[in-house]
Amino acid sequence: MIVDCQWHWHPPALIDLHLGRTDYLRATRTEEGYLYEVSEDEIWKYDARYTDLDFQVKVLDSSGIDVAVVSASIAGDLSDRDHAEAAELCTVLNEEMHRAEVTYPDRFIGLAHLPFGDVNAAMKVLDDATSRLKLSGIMVPGNVAGETIATERLYPLYEMVEDLGVPLLLHPTRAFRSPKALPYRMEVSLGYMFDTSFAMMGLIVGGVLDRFPNLKVVHPHAGGTLPYLHGRLEVYRTKGWWPDMKRSFREYLQTLYYDTVCNEPETLELLMKVIPAEQILFSTDFPYFSSRKALEFVRANVPVEHLSGVLGENALRLFGRSENLERFNER
Repeated sequence: MIVDCQWHWHPPALIDLHLGRTDYLRATRTEEGYLYEVSEDEIWKYDARYTDLDFQVKVLDSSGIDVAVVSASIAGDLSDRDHAEAAELCTVLNEEMHRAEVTYPDRFIGLAHLPFGDVNAAMKVLDDATSRLKLSGIMVPGNVAGETIATERLYPLYEMVEDLGVPLLLHPTRAFRSPKALPYRMEVSLGYMFDTSFAMMGLIVGGVLDRFPNLKVVHPHAGGTLPYLHGRLEVYRTKGWWPDMKRSFREYLQTLYYDTVCNEPETLELLMKVIPAEQILFSTDFPYFSSRKALEFVRANVPVEHLSGVLGENALRLFGRSENLERFNER
């Protein structure tokens, strides 16, 4: 059974609420769908691949993917909005994720989106998302309007997440819009990888993973930069830079989950030398990347003895969906 752990759907019900806005995030209608503006330098053309759920199911079928873990990527980061508005928008988005699960049973695992700017509101929205809407994972931006996700302000939320036992899936968001990045289109191509790396670094050195040891966190895009820099970081740990760290960087990294979105065999090979295969999850990053090519890439570069786990079984265990595999095997 094949489970894609990074699949993005941008529900029109959410995008329509951005029409007519003058501030970013904002949207306008086009013949193909929408023009979605994150900033003056980050503008996305959302056609059916991004917004049409029925079309996306056809892509799943043609690609040979059984289940997609779905989120709204950058459109789901509403942390810089007014707190009340952010909570309302996140609830709309979560209801759409639930609708995807109900409309296509066993094809989607919807992620909850939270108003991280207000921890009390985030906890209320999370309670609604997990109790009423039955969502079983959470999308977490790499920063909260520039604030680290390791802030103590979010500790009550992390405690709630740990009690619920649902995984947190990091996703990069607006972070590196400086003059050294903007002229060369480096925000999305490179900055995104550092956004989640800074986020995860904060969770490690800031003590969040020690305080909440049962958090299940997925670092996308093969872990950003950390699996490849942990040796350098370890040197600074041994110099006493982070005296409260209880383990080596490698040991912390080995408690996390990672996806396979990296596009290079050498990158995936190195990731699998550092991280146990049981914690690596097949992902495509559709519609930003080709789902078909992503599946071909993993089949060609994951050792056969780990392939069934990476392609789906690891994800089903992580999301508590082992019954999906049982029903699949009965077909």
